[in-house]
Amino acid sequence: MRMFNTFFRYLTLSCIVLSTLILFAIPGNSYSQEVEEEDIPEVVLEAFSQGFYRPLLRYIPASWDSLRGYQQTNTAQGFEKRLLFALQWSGYVELKVGTVTDTAIVSDEILSGPPTNLRFSIFPEGGDTLRARISLAEPDEQPFYTGSIQVTPGGERSAGDVAAEEILRRLTGMTPSFRSRIVCVESQPGDIKELVLVAYDGDRRWQMTHDNSIALSPSWSPEGTKIIFSSFRGGEDSELYIADLKQRKISLLLQRPGTDAAPAWSPDGKWIVFAGSKGFSTDLYLIRPDGTGLRNLTASPSIDTSPEWSPTGREIVFMSDRSGNPQIYRMDIDGANLTRLTYDGSYNADPAWSPAGDRIVYVRRENKGFQVRIMDPSGDVDVPLTNEYGDHLEPSWSPDGMKIAYGYSDKIWVMNTDGSEKAPLLARGLMPNWSPLRD
Repeated sequence: MRMFNTFFRYLTLSCIVLSTLILFAIPGNSYSQEVEEEDIPEVVLEAFSQGFYRPLLRYIPASWDSLRGYQQTNTAQGFEKRLLFALQWSGYVELKVGTVTDTAIVSDEILSGPPTNLRFSIFPEGGDTLRARISLAEPDEQPFYTGSIQVTPGGERSAGDVAAEEILRRLTGMTPSFRSRIVCVESQPGDIKELVLVAYDGDRRWQMTHDNSIALSPSWSPEGTKIIFSSFRGGEDSELYIADLKQRKISLLLQRPGTDAAPAWSPDGKWIVFAGSKGFSTDLYLIRPDGTGLRNLTASPSIDTSPEWSPTGREIVFMSDRSGNPQIYRMDIDGANLTRLTYDGSYNADPAWSPAGDRIVYVRRENKGFQVRIMDPSGDVDVPLTNEYGDHLEPSWSPDGMKIAYGYSDKIWVMNTDGSEKAPLLARGLMPNWSPLRD
């Protein structure tokens, strides 16, 4: 019984406590581009231990002189507000709003270099529909990019996200996470835990399960159309289920004696790794999405849980107490080349590999509670990202590798991967898992 209690404590802590936005395709929202490709400057984002280098982007406020009536002005202002929000939220740029002679912005050039100027004009296109024309230019130079987008009443959010995505891609070569969603566990009255989907910015929420049970540890398939999760919906044991978002159907994947939890989908979609109890121990297993090919990876008397895949699909990082207390380990997908990554701290858990494969985020129990940390895949470089009182749990990477979602104070929070710009996303949430980008 003592061994079972130990197992259940670790599994529960790891899988419960520690554990897209669709491109708003509004008819008529089109993005036309007029670009001289050879004039696009090369801008590279570089990561430092102090944070990310972010190009300075200066927004020159638009004029509304050509607009007529409240509706057109309200639509234009809504688009502008969303555009600036998305640019700031991305973490890609240092955004400043002001004129070309703004002294505060000019002083920033000493540290950030000359800014890229962002301008847009907006004018009626027919009825209350508007067209926004956007340009990017270096100081005292002709624009190296121009484009336009249709903005309809009610479509300001969509148009702002689309425009911001194109601007950021032109500046950095990267694609932000605007066309993604976060699946997470939402705590509801009566100790109920349902799965919900949240827009990347927390602006909208969709409830996915309605089981009046306990659903845990959701994980996206690589194409972003399915979610694997564990649930007690079938009885006293936690089983694995797959939710097909296109067919709006939930199917049982695996049912067997014991508790199966913490599933994670491989990058190629061919395998699912999960933690399953067997007697008094918890091992890692592989299974195919069709329920075949079940095999044990870590047959040992220890508790192995919270597995996550490397971006290549060749390795798995996970938590194990085989050293006497929970630590982070890495191994090949056949269980070979086991490597311990963490030695400091008495409880390290919830590892997750970055999309680029260059970093692993995890949590460590410290005096103030569990804190999010980040390390390289060898465990040699390790730095903290949070330091507030309370437990910071279950970190998950955004698909562009620039954001981390995590549970804190019974809410889902998001921060930049250097620990800056922390902001709450959803109340009553835990166990976030970020989707891939959606087409």
